[in-house]
Amino acid sequence: MKKLAICIPNYNRLENLKRLMIEIIRQITENQLHEQVQVCVSDDCSRENPEEIINWIKEVYPEVDILFKRNSYNMGMDYNFLQSVLMSTSEYCWIIGNDDLPENNGIIEAITMITKENIDILVTPFDIYNDENKKIGDVYPINNKSLMLYNTSDKAQLDKYLFSITHNSGLFGFLSNVIFKREKWIVYKKKFEDKLNTIFIQMYMNIQTLRDGAQILYIPEKIIRNYSDDQTNNKIERIYAILMGLDGVVNYFFDGEIRQYLKRVIVDAYINEIVWNLPDEDERKKNVISIQSSKNELYKKFFISQRERKNYLEGKKVIIYGAGNYGKKVYHEIENYNTEIIGISDTDKAKEGKKFESFFIMSIDKMLEISRKQKVCIIVANHYSLEKMIMFLLENNVDNIAIMS
Repeated sequence: MKKLAICIPNYNRLENLKRLMIEIIRQITENQLHEQVQVCVSDDCSRENPEEIINWIKEVYPEVDILFKRNSYNMGMDYNFLQSVLMSTSEYCWIIGNDDLPENNGIIEAITMITKENIDILVTPFDIYNDENKKIGDVYPINNKSLMLYNTSDKAQLDKYLFSITHNSGLFGFLSNVIFKREKWIVYKKKFEDKLNTIFIQMYMNIQTLRDGAQILYIPEKIIRNYSDDQTNNKIERIYAILMGLDGVVNYFFDGEIRQYLKRVIVDAYINEIVWNLPDEDERKKNVISIQSSKNELYKKFFISQRERKNYLEGKKVIIYGAGNYGKKVYHEIENYNTEIIGISDTDKAKEGKKFESFFIMSIDKMLEISRKQKVCIIVANHYSLEKMIMFLLENNVDNIAIMS
């Protein structure tokens, strides 16, 4: 049995698949990993059959263990994720999306870590790149940048890990930064057959592994690059599917304080005006409204949809609270309304006094002072700190609030 299977659930994007396969083969060959690594490609009936690419690579590199299967019709993302794992015969599996790439020494580092420790799951941070191969950010899945080993058979350690999560990838929401023991997926495949339309089957499998008691290792080294596809990720269909999928996972496994915490750091990241601007009669909008989370409750109370904004802001005086990209977006939108912008403020004190469009950014104290003396609407233009900003306003007896972000 080989140590690691690199599992690729492929659908279209053949150039990406080819790029990924060539990089994997390079690392296997240069590090002499032929006896330890196999490559499993499950194609979900792509418009163009990738078999020609796979056969060419197998012919050039016959010493590399490459398995290939093609579904006779499109079965969906979750099925293909699962299929790419089930077709392997290795101890561990590493699912890599066809638009991602292992870091230069990612495979050998992965082999080293899973061999060194008797673990069930390995989680890593990762860098994000655009399609021009320029780094645009990074993600640290938990609130720690050092090596951490958790034994989740101990509830205290399980809770410690869960409360350290800062991003959905810490709970396996991202495919490519997680390596896991294949045997666990074999055990759970029947249990989660009804979750094969959630786009997050890997979360159900790996969270169940944690709940049953597992050794989970977090390492600070980055072994994978995520290539962001903004054209796909910013579509309403995609954001809605992710939001509902994540909410379903958290509701299925957790309750109490842990559920509230995970909703805040995982689900609320996808609560935004894109989903809240859906028509009220749209079934998706009804599902979004039903999500129980602290941020969603604030949207129910304060969000002003694009359909309502012009009338709502007619003749009003406003302060934009948020001097970032969201603030600029709101500023330029309001310019088209019969609305008087009397100031801009921000939580970042370093921004005070700096120019923002035609204004100089005022202090928070000044914003509060104006709101006490004048009838003014505070428009909160933020995403990640929105809940904190609104709670600050409410604590200071400001309730004329609108969310536009």
